[in-house]
Amino acid sequence: MAEADQKKSYRFVSGFARGLSVIEAFGPTARQLTVADVAVRTGLDRAVARRLLLTLQELGFVTVDRRKYELTPRILHLGYSYLATVGLDGATQPFLDRLSREIGDTVSLSVLSGDRVVFIARSDAFAGHAEAGRISYTITPGMTVAAYASASGRMLLSALPPADAQAILARSDLTRLTPHTETDPARLAALIAEARAQGYALNEQETELDLLGASVLVRSRSGRPVAALNTSSYLGRIDRQRMVADVIPKLQACAEQLTGILL
Repeated sequence: MAEADQKKSYRFVSGFARGLSVIEAFGPTARQLTVADVAVRTGLDRAVARRLLLTLQELGFVTVDRRKYELTPRILHLGYSYLATVGLDGATQPFLDRLSREIGDTVSLSVLSGDRVVFIARSDAFAGHAEAGRISYTITPGMTVAAYASASGRMLLSALPPADAQAILARSDLTRLTPHTETDPARLAALIAEARAQGYALNEQETELDLLGASVLVRSRSGRPVAALNTSSYLGRIDRQRMVADVIPKLQACAEQLTGILL
């Protein structure tokens, strides 16, 4: 159902949708927001934004200090409910830790949310290596990246019907994150199809210079695509050939083990 039609449906609760939009207004660059900030970021009237913030405050999802609101840890309950229903809670951590030690790099789990990939778990149990400092960002749970530009995103898009993946690409802002980022829709569709056919996706310097990423699909016991299992490494330590020959099989083996614990 189209968004415009959905909003006209008697089943659509606009007040609930507005409350969710207020929660989504917060983020890494918007940790504290005033009523006016929320109104601007959501497009809501200031009076409506204020009532919604006060409601969230009473429910314990936000707190306020000097007219600036911020989310509380209670908001994690919402995300944990999703993770628990599919088995992507703490039960996956020992598998990620074991894989991280085996390949000597950070590993992560991610899921698709619209045109973004959300990281939900990570491990750097390998305890670091000499080149780790060359990578300028650290993956943390809740962090997002553009699906079109990442190995994990292309892997997750490959699990969708091609028409659905194409629709997500069509509404994505295909911006170059580095000089190597692929932004041509036809070429991106081909890369997604390639990931679907070969069972893994690679990404070389498209989200970060000097970074080579790899991703495989994780399925539930019923065969439903649930998440992507990912790793990335500094190009001085690994190349595409070794990633495919040595690391991808270990990712796939871990993904199969995770299938055994997922609902």
